[in-house]
Amino acid sequence: MADKKVIPAEEKIPALKEKRKKRTNRRLITYLSVFFFLILLVVYFQSPLSHIRQITVEGHEHISQDNIIDRINLQKGDGMWTADLSQAEKSVQSHEEIENVSVDRSFPSTVTIQVEEYQRMAYVEDNSSFVPVLKNGEVLSEKTYEELPSDAPILRDFENRDKLAAFSKELSNLGEGVINRISEVIYSPVEDDQNRLRLYMNDGIEVESTIQNFASHMAQYPSVARQVDPDAEGILHMKMSPYFEAEQSDAAEGEEERVEEE
Repeated sequence: MADKKVIPAEEKIPALKEKRKKRTNRRLITYLSVFFFLILLVVYFQSPLSHIRQITVEGHEHISQDNIIDRINLQKGDGMWTADLSQAEKSVQSHEEIENVSVDRSFPSTVTIQVEEYQRMAYVEDNSSFVPVLKNGEVLSEKTYEELPSDAPILRDFENRDKLAAFSKELSNLGEGVINRISEVIYSPVEDDQNRLRLYMNDGIEVESTIQNFASHMAQYPSVARQVDPDAEGILHMKMSPYFEAEQSDAAEGEEERVEEE
């Protein structure tokens, strides 16, 4: 059996010392790295670098940027990481025209407010001015226009706010291509139909429909309207089964009365 090689103790000791030295150096580097990182954090949080230096607003159309920023209760110079963003979101969300909002931090010192406004579906006339109606049926009584904007139809006789809210929701589900063809909508209920509507279209056609399922009924309007004689007088009924009801002339009505008398 071959003799095992014996390493003298004086040769082992330097190697062990070198390993201990490397291990000690690694620990020292780790401790120093953590220490300096903590120092940098302290310096960062105590310096203006950790303060809000910019507040931006995105997605707003009808609401001013200043109006939104005033609501978040944050300003330039406030702590970037101590700001209560969830409370800021709640404050902006409370605005009647805001449907969704998110408030986020962007390194190094920016707070970004992303908003989504309720769509303006129509306008109602109020003392010779026009007031916007939102997707949720809310009427913005404090925002009036002297002239009717061209981006949505005008609504009349919608004193019942529940009916107004229901109709606004239906409008929001209707494509813009059809909405842009509607000039005026009149709420005209009758005993057997409390949801009846009378519409005047930009192409001159008079339409009768109903609040319930209005979006699905009117979705077919472009194809149905093409089949209507533009010179014909009458009402296009846009409900479950669309049909055109021609207006009877006075002569025809008189002839009908004579037939009934005979």
